[in-house]
Amino acid sequence: MLAFSLLFFSCAQVAPSHLTDLAIDWYTPPSNASRLAESRAQEFWAKHQSELDQDVRYLAVESYSIDPGDIPDLYRRLIASPGVNSSDLEDYETNHYIDISCVNIFDTKLGRLVGNEGYAVVDLPGRRRVARFGPYTAIFIGFGR
Repeated sequence: MLAFSLLFFSCAQVAPSHLTDLAIDWYTPPSNASRLAESRAQEFWAKHQSELDQDVRYLAVESYSIDPGDIPDLYRRLIASPGVNSSDLEDYETNHYIDISCVNIFDTKLGRLVGNEGYAVVDLPGRRRVARFGPYTAIFIGFGR
């Protein structure tokens, strides 16, 4: 029984908690992608803020699809990130490709992105899930809308 339990729990994939930083690196998307992400976050906030907790400070908005070659030392970053699951790492080892998204942070109090930089993320959380990107804990809104 003990051997079975150890085998089962060693193979199980555990979803990262909202305290786990999902960013593998910071990334600056093209300015047009940042502007579009900011616009979509503003629209989302205007439309949905009454549905969300009034204390929501940050929204995480997907802004850009990153080419894996644009992330220096990608393999090392993937291994070091607690927010990357093992199946993604295996896929990258096999075919040297992985989907990476840029997530920008929108400040609901200021009504704009916190900066030009975003975060490179491999495993995106579900929409409207709370997640951590760098120092920000935010509600992930995908592409907005």
